[in-house]
Amino acid sequence: MTRLLGASVVLILGLVGATGAAGGERAPGSEPKGGAPVTIEYYYKLAPGGASEWLALYLKNHNPILRQMMKEGLILSEKAYERRFHAESPAWDYKVVMVWRDWSALEQASGREPEIIRSLYPDKGNHDREEKRRWEITERHWDDVLKEVQLQ
Repeated sequence: MTRLLGASVVLILGLVGATGAAGGERAPGSEPKGGAPVTIEYYYKLAPGGASEWLALYLKNHNPILRQMMKEGLILSEKAYERRFHAESPAWDYKVVMVWRDWSALEQASGREPEIIRSLYPDKGNHDREEKRRWEITERHWDDVLKEVQLQ
């Protein structure tokens, strides 16, 4: 999971950087502020019949890492959702919505994750095997970084 979180952080920060100068000029005052919260939706499409196993592994092996990051103030909130009704597209089984303190919190989380894993999971081999299994039953995964639109 460290590899995935790190890759997500690099990709997300790269996309944010790319939308700056390369994405055209922004209106004054519309630049992302270092202290502004960042909301990201993480989507998971699972192998048929894998939802309950995936959730159990997520709660056991990944959620405690995020809870520690919340204690440290890097993540402000985390909520998980499953669909109430079937929808054709996009197909997903679980969506996790996290509000990060700011962009630098994502970078800090990438650096903190290995240490948090060591402290929470003394049997790293077992943790790694179970995380590998969670990703084996994940058919698709994608992230959406949200930008709030002011309505007034």
